[in-house]
Amino acid sequence: MPSVYIARCPDYELAQVRRSVGEALAALGGIERFVRPGQRILLKPNLLLNKAPDTAVNTHPALVQAVAEQVRAAGAEGIIGDSPGGGTGFNPTGLRQLYRISGMADAAQAAGATLNWDCEAVEVPFAEGELVKRLDVIRVATEADAIINLPKLKTHGLLRYTGAVKNLFGLVPGRVKLGYHTKLQDAERFSTMLVDLCLWARPVLTIMDAVVAMEGEGPAAGRPRPLGVLLAGPEPAAIDQAALALIGMDPQSVPTMRMALRRGLCCSQVEDLELLGAPLGEVRVTDFYAPQTGMADVVLSPPGWRRWLERQFVASPRATERCTGCGVCAANCPAEAITLRQRRATMDLNTCIRCYCCHELCPQHAIELRRSALARLLSRL
Repeated sequence: MPSVYIARCPDYELAQVRRSVGEALAALGGIERFVRPGQRILLKPNLLLNKAPDTAVNTHPALVQAVAEQVRAAGAEGIIGDSPGGGTGFNPTGLRQLYRISGMADAAQAAGATLNWDCEAVEVPFAEGELVKRLDVIRVATEADAIINLPKLKTHGLLRYTGAVKNLFGLVPGRVKLGYHTKLQDAERFSTMLVDLCLWARPVLTIMDAVVAMEGEGPAAGRPRPLGVLLAGPEPAAIDQAALALIGMDPQSVPTMRMALRRGLCCSQVEDLELLGAPLGEVRVTDFYAPQTGMADVVLSPPGWRRWLERQFVASPRATERCTGCGVCAANCPAEAITLRQRRATMDLNTCIRCYCCHELCPQHAIELRRSALARLLSRL
């Protein structure tokens, strides 16, 4: 029975985060259960964009620092690293700015951890993969003795929710991610790849930042939503299942969770988890807002209907008046479906594969996901 510890953590005051992390680790058997002296441990936060900690876009540096301190106390070396979204750039210049703005540079210095500057990619075989038999990953992930997964609880335009399993997509280097979106154009296949990647990475520990989550138009343009908890445990899919129960989201509406459940990575219902710490009923919220994109309905539909349903029910990206014509969306569109006209991004919806990379990476949050009038009517009914 997978264990998940729910630690109350009302804010990001460092002393409080240290207490909550320590409480969770103690209940799970101590940091020594997951880390041995002399090991090199990759600490994998969610570092999506060059955004400050209070935006709730990235994993908060206080959590990363607290975990890095635990790793160092166990006699291991902590390496903080991620491959951010295409708009940031997976290169030393882009990483330097990302680490500074996100607070990771200060967290690493304070905790005695190191920052990853290695931007090389490695192709690794993974015969156990259901869909992907060879994976492209950042080299530091292949050289680390173990990975500690530090995701952020957020909504997601394509998958409705992003958490522990999805966070490991950051192990895929830079713009190589766009190739995965191009090859795996529906949410079911994309989620199967994410589960394959999670099984390859096998993080020894996951601690999810749900102190302030993101609801609405996540994973970058949503609203910060205080939840006041950390979720910790050894199994990423179990963390996601507990997180979905926390925010009242049906696991069957999240493609990554459906794939994880089908492949036996987690129990069929949250009641089968060993939930420790704060009672779920005391921290659960009932009004967490996760927008419907329609993708889950299309994935569950008969294959012959999917193309028609996609056009009717799946949200389409459009640039709003906030668009400045910066070109980040066009440069990072896997389908090359975006052009700039009169300093405004224009989407060719016949070419668009509905991966929502433009929505995710837009620095101005100028891309909105619009559903058709028919889809909006049926969702109200």
